[in-house]
Amino acid sequence: MKIKFPYSNVRPLEIGLDVNVVQFALPKTNLTTVGAELVSHALRHPIGNVRLALKALDKKKIVIISDDISRPTPTYEFIGLILDELHLSGVKDQNIDFLMALGSHRPMTKKEMAVKLGANILTRFRVHNHEWDNQKCLKYIGDTNQGVPVSVNRLVSEADLVIGLGAIMPIEVCGFSGGGKIVVPGVCGENTNSEMHWARVKVPSNQILGKRDNPIRKSIDSLAKKAGLDYIVNVILDENNKIAGAVAGDVVAAHRAGCKIAKKVYGVKVSKEFDIVIADSFPFDIEFWQANKALDTTGVFVKKGGVVILVSPCYEGFSKTHSEILEFGYLPKETVKTLVKSGKINHKVVGVHMIQVAAVAIEKAKVILVSEGISKKDAEKVGLLWAQTPQKAFEMAVKFVKGKPRVAILKQAARMLPIKDRSSAK
Repeated sequence: MKIKFPYSNVRPLEIGLDVNVVQFALPKTNLTTVGAELVSHALRHPIGNVRLALKALDKKKIVIISDDISRPTPTYEFIGLILDELHLSGVKDQNIDFLMALGSHRPMTKKEMAVKLGANILTRFRVHNHEWDNQKCLKYIGDTNQGVPVSVNRLVSEADLVIGLGAIMPIEVCGFSGGGKIVVPGVCGENTNSEMHWARVKVPSNQILGKRDNPIRKSIDSLAKKAGLDYIVNVILDENNKIAGAVAGDVVAAHRAGCKIAKKVYGVKVSKEFDIVIADSFPFDIEFWQANKALDTTGVFVKKGGVVILVSPCYEGFSKTHSEILEFGYLPKETVKTLVKSGKINHKVVGVHMIQVAAVAIEKAKVILVSEGISKKDAEKVGLLWAQTPQKAFEMAVKFVKGKPRVAILKQAARMLPIKDRSSAK
């Protein structure tokens, strides 16, 4: 059996027919309509809100927030439709700013902005990178009920109308991406970002995974509205990164409707655990900070004491902005909590990432990384194993398990939503 990966420079993996292999992939979206036409329909039929053209009437200062280059959202395909809505209400180009929601990611280059938004957007509009670590670019807007200070990008706090763009897909930290997440953590300050993520540590996974309404999302919705997010336009992408669904309108109601679509697009039933799980992180492969989304998924599929092989180029290493990963490595949850409490790990969002990875790589299974962007030395430094090719990784994995291994192949694991099928378990 030959297993191919979505990377041109990664050789296929050959697995003998005597090995029990099950392949999992995202469900096919048997739709007659894909692409920007779905966004057009969503804009004409907003959920829980008026049409965007009406919402923009008499607005003088408009900010459009887009997710960044680490996300596959094809904003360039539908941004013209949103601008058409704004122009219908008389809004001029000079009254519109674009803001890239970096969270705590590195700044985007002009070339990346052009790829994301379309080159014409950069020539017509002001496009800004969010500066999460620059206090001058942030404005304090109050505290949460738990006393956490909330600060957001000044462009957002000073706008008359804030529109959030992005994609909805499963994500471990809050159930699904999209909606208010474009603001929190997308364009908020480091402390707000960290506290939102850190709250996730206290919530069991079964309250988050595949659930739109959960404690973390409730906090995100509240903070995003408090920050001034007025309207969202979210898409759902299929296995080929084509737009397979779209919603527009209210921050909560439209997002809730989008999550129902996303569950159908990304849901994969799993009834058993496997000795060896082989996964790619496409299309989240710019760095391990993104690729670990695939690792979250493998944690549901792999047996305790099993092996995970993660294939991801990680072109920019572990993270361009969080050197603590290489400094401390991946450690057990309680150790990370102690390091955060002592202040040795300054950014709690880093602590959350470490705990997520450690839940699989330290506490459940061995993880073998196949990556051109991360060296063997650095992988082993943080507590992972490393192999040059999937073939060598598989040969290594077989030595760690007893008997004839049961193997799972996860294609596009980074956006896969594992749904446990209890009826056929074991």
